[in-house]
Amino acid sequence: MYDCMALYLALADVLSVLSCLQSDFFYEILGLWLLIAGAVGFVAMGIDKTRAIGGQWRIPESKLLIISLVGGSLGTAAGAMVFHHKTSKIGFLVLFLPIVIAWLLALQRVGFLNCLGTFLPQ
Repeated sequence: MYDCMALYLALADVLSVLSCLQSDFFYEILGLWLLIAGAVGFVAMGIDKTRAIGGQWRIPESKLLIISLVGGSLGTAAGAMVFHHKTSKIGFLVLFLPIVIAWLLALQRVGFLNCLGTFLPQ
């Protein structure tokens, strides 16, 4: 159930960002950055989960947090939900969740979330 919901939210996020890109040049640049950084975060979580299962070299948590800090927090969060990765690691979550909240507050402050809100499903 959560896999489908996370995938749906990730897809809705991508479609919303693409729609919002056309509204303003600042939003275009910001949206493009968030898409790229989010995709990197999502893929990084998938790679790290695959390597964790295989007992291979892992992506350090510090790198996952840096990806989140520079704008990939929503993609990293979607990756965590889809791949069931890092969702029970308290040490990671204590650092990761404030980054997500800070990004959401910053996006709200510049009006980007208002733009996205018109396209998200009700």
